[in-house]
Amino acid sequence: MKRGAKSLLCGAALAVLLLMASLAWAGAATVEVARINDGDTITVHLRGRPELVRLIGVDAPETAHSKSLARKAKRSGRSATQEAQAGAASRAAMLKLLSVGDKVRLVDGRPQTRKRDRYGRLLAFVYLADGRLLNQEMIAQGWAKGYRSFNFRHKSDFLRAESQARLERRGLWAKGEAYDLERRTRVSPSRLNSRP
Repeated sequence: MKRGAKSLLCGAALAVLLLMASLAWAGAATVEVARINDGDTITVHLRGRPELVRLIGVDAPETAHSKSLARKAKRSGRSATQEAQAGAASRAAMLKLLSVGDKVRLVDGRPQTRKRDRYGRLLAFVYLADGRLLNQEMIAQGWAKGYRSFNFRHKSDFLRAESQARLERRGLWAKGEAYDLERRTRVSPSRLNSRP
């Protein structure tokens, strides 16, 4: 075989391998949990390396003191410590659902969502070993809020779960003044159940 034909064949083989690697994530992948970062982000072992995974359609409070947390606290008129406490409660709730070493199934949200968010995190629906959707569980238990700003699979289920959590005052909604993740403000009890 001539040198040009060999390099062409090697190039084609490499292209096929790269395509196969990208298709491996296209549908679903079973992975091991490496870390629970916060109420809407986990780290998993994917193809032998750590990968940050952001739960599609879920917004939980920040856990760590950062510029982002400080901005959100300032907008809401609360201290960064109060904001971080809500984030720590959300993370603690996820730790009750998921542990390091657990196997979860990641399901791609495309074509409705991108593969990665602007921070490079993989966007996925995360299914627990018992078949429950972690994204929806965090919302249903009241430890996170469903996104309203973009469309994604399960959006109506997430928003119904959030409404129910608010009505039943679960998780972050448990106090008389519930934590509103969208506005980063307190919501009076009389308005709590009037919003979706």
